[in-house]
Amino acid sequence: MANLNKWLRTSVAAAVFSVGAVGIADAQLQTALSTGAQSTQDGASTQRQIDQIDDDRTDAELEYRALLQQIESQRLYVAQQEVFIQSQQNELNSLQAQIDSVGNIQRDLIPMLREMVDNLRQFVELDLPFQHDDRLAEVDELYDLIDDPEVSAAEKYRVILNRYEIEGSYGRGLRTYSVNTTIDGNEVTQQVLQVGRAALIRDTGGTLEMLYRGASDWMPVAASHNNDVQRAFRIAREVTTPEVFTVPLPGSEDQ
Repeated sequence: MANLNKWLRTSVAAAVFSVGAVGIADAQLQTALSTGAQSTQDGASTQRQIDQIDDDRTDAELEYRALLQQIESQRLYVAQQEVFIQSQQNELNSLQAQIDSVGNIQRDLIPMLREMVDNLRQFVELDLPFQHDDRLAEVDELYDLIDDPEVSAAEKYRVILNRYEIEGSYGRGLRTYSVNTTIDGNEVTQQVLQVGRAALIRDTGGTLEMLYRGASDWMPVAASHNNDVQRAFRIAREVTTPEVFTVPLPGSEDQ
């Protein structure tokens, strides 16, 4: 009986020990599982932080590359603007040079224009004396034009050239004009035929007289030329249609 009681106490003690041991092991397991779960959560959090850092790094890298591209674009733009500014400066320099040259041209142009008018006046004085006074008066007006500060140099040049063209046209045409003269104390009007710059023929009312270029006085026209000269008068007045006619010229046998 004593042995039985001893055995029972031993078995109960072993059972209690076993239960206690199981409880301790379970507690340790729960602790381990909890620690593992926490470690897993910490690892996941750490991974998220790593991912976030990686994303931030990627975003920073993309932003950095975008900034580099913007800087390069700005550099190219600045370079283009520098080329444009240099081109504008070159154009400004060219315009300034032109402005300076205009001043020089205008300074040199006035003496040249005056010389042109001097030459024109000398030419009129030596030319056939058709409408002599009127033509000299036109030339004298050119001197006043040159001295007028209100008229541009270009306009002065244009007017002088126009006068040259008018004088030049006198040598290419056939025309008549009237002159007033005094004969025996009486003022009479005579018709004058201008044959280019070759000759002048005037109708005195009774005879025809001719003045050649280079001659000093009028001379009678040979009677054989009267019909042709009268025809030339009618053609110049546009009374009849143009046709070939004969006019006495210097050197002809029957002038």
